[in-house]
Amino acid sequence: MAKPKKKSKSKSKAKAKPAAKAKAKAKAKPKAKAKAKAKPKAKALPAAKAKPAAKAKPAKPAKAEQTAAVPESAAPAAAPNGIAPFTLVETEPGKHSLLLTVFEPASQVFDAAGIEGGGYAWEGVARYVTEVIAPELADRFGLDPEASMFCAYGTDRAALEQLGAQLARMFNNQSLLAAVIEEVGPAGFAD
Repeated sequence: MAKPKKKSKSKSKAKAKPAAKAKAKAKAKPKAKAKAKAKPKAKALPAAKAKPAAKAKPAKPAKAEQTAAVPESAAPAAAPNGIAPFTLVETEPGKHSLLLTVFEPASQVFDAAGIEGGGYAWEGVARYVTEVIAPELADRFGLDPEASMFCAYGTDRAALEQLGAQLARMFNNQSLLAAVIEEVGPAGFAD
């Protein structure tokens, strides 16, 4: 019966050695996996750099014009020629904003009338346009000015284009703007 005991001892010794080797291999495998994971990350960075270069070459010239000098979340729509210095942008599909951020030289006309010539002053002029000059535009867009920006917004792009044309005409004609400011009066520009 001694023979079976020897066999069992040799089996247990044989089993012990592979178990120790298996533990050593198990410890080595995570290191190998960690190294393998680190390599793809290094490869992913150059690939990410290549993507913006592909976006920099638009297929259509109109898209190149749309992405220049615009807030990141907005792309300018093809603005009609007569609304400068106002800008018409499509902030989301079907949603548009008419913006003005540069108030000179028109702000001098507001200053001469004792009114601060920023976004709130242009809100007063826009209300005058919808009440007196083009009442068909009333309730077709909203107004959300700030001191440093005039903003009219909505889904009716045609209405915003018409408003932009009227406001640009006044912006570019100081005597016309002065006449509108006088007609509206200081109360029409109160916040």
